[in-house]
Amino acid sequence: MIRLLTIFALLACCGGASAEYDSWYELQLGGVRAGWAHGTESVDGDVRTVSSTESMRIARGSSEVSVTATTVWIDHLDGSPVSMRWTQDMGGAPVQTTWSFESTEIAVTVEQGGHTSTTRQPTPAVAWLTPAAAIDLLVKKVAAGSDEVTFYTLMPDLGLTPVKQTMRRTGQGTFAAVDGDIAVSKWSVAIEGLPVELETWFSPELHPVKTIMTASFGELESTLTDRATAMGGSDGPAPELFVSLFVKPTRSLGRQVDARRAFLRLTTKDGSPLTLPSSGAQTIAGEGDAGLLLLVEREASMIPQGSRSTASFDPACIESSAMINSSDAEVESFATSAISRLPANASARDKAEATRRAVRTWITGKGLETAFASASETVRNRVGDCSEHGVLLAAALRAIGIPSRVASGLVWMDGLDAFGWHMWTQAFIDGEWVDLDATLPVPFSAGHVLVATSTLKDGDGQRQLMAMLGLLGNLDIEIVRVDR
Repeated sequence: MIRLLTIFALLACCGGASAEYDSWYELQLGGVRAGWAHGTESVDGDVRTVSSTESMRIARGSSEVSVTATTVWIDHLDGSPVSMRWTQDMGGAPVQTTWSFESTEIAVTVEQGGHTSTTRQPTPAVAWLTPAAAIDLLVKKVAAGSDEVTFYTLMPDLGLTPVKQTMRRTGQGTFAAVDGDIAVSKWSVAIEGLPVELETWFSPELHPVKTIMTASFGELESTLTDRATAMGGSDGPAPELFVSLFVKPTRSLGRQVDARRAFLRLTTKDGSPLTLPSSGAQTIAGEGDAGLLLLVEREASMIPQGSRSTASFDPACIESSAMINSSDAEVESFATSAISRLPANASARDKAEATRRAVRTWITGKGLETAFASASETVRNRVGDCSEHGVLLAAALRAIGIPSRVASGLVWMDGLDAFGWHMWTQAFIDGEWVDLDATLPVPFSAGHVLVATSTLKDGDGQRQLMAMLGLLGNLDIEIVRVDR
């Protein structure tokens, strides 16, 4: 979830007409200082370089996580792209993703901790604009008197599928800048697939001076300032994004490891439509004005094949990627060791469960200090929370030939009587998706709510996990029935 906040910061400080600039911004979440952002643009001949760096600190319970992301776009002044480099530091080994644009393909290179992988993908069929070229279009349209501009662009966090963005002028006003008041125009920004509201205030040169993203979990604000103020820091606590997002249901689910079957009714606080997947342990049992009724069955995958619809899997579920690096020698060794004591004729289900238990035991530093580490990093440092358990298990499963993906949603937390946001793993076995949670002493429980799944393949980014963003702080859960 923390990773998704970088999308906002990229929008908040990257922009401006084709002229060199150097701008600093203060970031606040829910009125609490969260960090800073820095945007620059330089031109050398007909080559333009646009860079943005965002650094945020987030409290996760009693732990604090620092997240820094730097994006560098290089294009020509005519808007033709050259490359994009995106570096993320989320408490572990930084991950660097590079897109090199060629005539008919894009080379995607991902580097982390000395490991490098390169894949090639076709150029998007939809015409799209680099961030700088998008602002060039905005400048042209505004000069012609337009109050609305629509275009497609690429965002590193969302992968290589162009995203539709629509900007509408909604007003004008004055911004109190460090050097004096600035006349500004106010624009709404709608991004296809992002369940948030964005507003940006532009200077006359169409540089962003203030941006507010309103999501269900609060407002994230970027404000133009000077370097000293942006980097000044704060002695106060970081904004909290863990306990504050717990979902308290109508009654207790009890010990989740004992829950065999649960009926849960979900509604959104703002009344927006709710769509969740039927996969693995989760089935949509009913929907209507009263909300979405989920049936979660701990042993759903044990139901005889044929009584359930046959599932399928994306080829990416068996491929190695930067986050799920199943080709890493250390991951392969770990996976082989996990099933070494099983008989030669062991079933895929037995192998998957042995691997799940091995991941649970292997990760000894169980905490919230890392935002999102790769399997390669986790298998070496043995540290992480639910996301590291989920990613390492997915990589180990792929290493032994079992297709896998990560699953994101909510899990019941014993003792806290609440659901918290969580990640686990799904394995494709005998034509069905099987849920496996390496953080639990048992394979799975009925105390889970599945919101989204992702292969975490290179170039696809976090697009598949966007469904979570509109639900953070926006869910009510009624526990209708629990069978033990």
